[in-house]
Amino acid sequence: VVGGGDTPGRVGAMMLPSSSSYDGSMRPMMTDGSGAYSPYGYSPGPGVAPDSSFQMGQQVPTYGHSLPVIQTSPYMNGRPQPLPNYQLPPTTVLATKQKDCQEDCAEEGCLDETKFGAEDKAPSEEYTFCGYDMKPILPVALSVSTVIGAICMLLVQIPFLSRLTTLSEGWLSAGFGVLYGVTLGCMTYCAFADPGQVKKNRGARNGEAEEMPRRAHKCWQYSRAIRRYDHYCKWLQNVIGLLNHREFVLMLIGLFLISTLGIAVDIWLAVLIARKGFLDTEVIVLLHLAYSIALLAIAGPICRIHVGLVSRNETAQEWKKNEYYVAHRTTRGDNVPVMELDDNEYNDLFDADAFVYDPSRNQWDQGCLTNCCMFWCNSRWASGEKGEF
Repeated sequence: VVGGGDTPGRVGAMMLPSSSSYDGSMRPMMTDGSGAYSPYGYSPGPGVAPDSSFQMGQQVPTYGHSLPVIQTSPYMNGRPQPLPNYQLPPTTVLATKQKDCQEDCAEEGCLDETKFGAEDKAPSEEYTFCGYDMKPILPVALSVSTVIGAICMLLVQIPFLSRLTTLSEGWLSAGFGVLYGVTLGCMTYCAFADPGQVKKNRGARNGEAEEMPRRAHKCWQYSRAIRRYDHYCKWLQNVIGLLNHREFVLMLIGLFLISTLGIAVDIWLAVLIARKGFLDTEVIVLLHLAYSIALLAIAGPICRIHVGLVSRNETAQEWKKNEYYVAHRTTRGDNVPVMELDDNEYNDLFDADAFVYDPSRNQWDQGCLTNCCMFWCNSRWASGEKGEF
């Protein structure tokens, strides 16, 4: 099984003996009842003339390699004689190879796609423009625009707002500084942190593949499965999982607050500045207002989706696959699981936004308050944490 993505994965497979390593002395020669011996260990069927080309004392096929001549029957008293100085068939080696393969699979995310998803492919080429890959630009655009917005807010908007009103510049700068700092910090952490790869169980023995945690999925970007896998974020070029999911949601909330507060401050300033006649500053305020509106249009819907997922204790992976959703008024009746619909009906109901969340199908959903407390308060760094919550 290959790791996927741009980095080639390792292939785990058993090595079978090739024709160049074939040793005819390892296979006992069986008599066909007519005195002729076959090196392939079978007797001709009825009515088939035996192959008399192999006789006792005659050298067996070598396939380009020299093999010993068998002078005596390999069987005595119904039992095979040991073949001295000959190498035994590599069954032990094969078993060892199989154990190593299973251990490598457990370590590198060699998981059943039906259980752990098929997240083994990099994002498609839908983000290309004139033949250029735009995906690497997305995290740069997000981080740089946030930094520029912070500089504009702290050096232009807040000083002007405090000058034109009775609001304290120090308190405003401190509040917005903390907001931008936390947002940028979470953004950086989510982009570079390990999302929570499954750790290899050193206690696994006898070649048994270790059991993967529930809600764990593999992804093309990492060699091992991600615990409590949520999704791959194109804006951060990283997977969101157990160890960076909270920071991701916190980043979304921060971006939502930055955009909404920025719109409010910009509109307020635009009105005040228009009354005073500071047209040069008005341009900067309007540009920041356009940025805040664009940021809200992008981050707002994403934030709303993920806050809803947290309230239901549902991952984006499960939401994408409609695991906990049913459809009503179908050809099969009501409360039909979405994934049991045929393609045409699925497409029609999907376009009509007719899928309904069914809490009884989600074993992780314990109510909005409990779900939120578990998401924000559960320990994620404890030794042996599997993310099964």
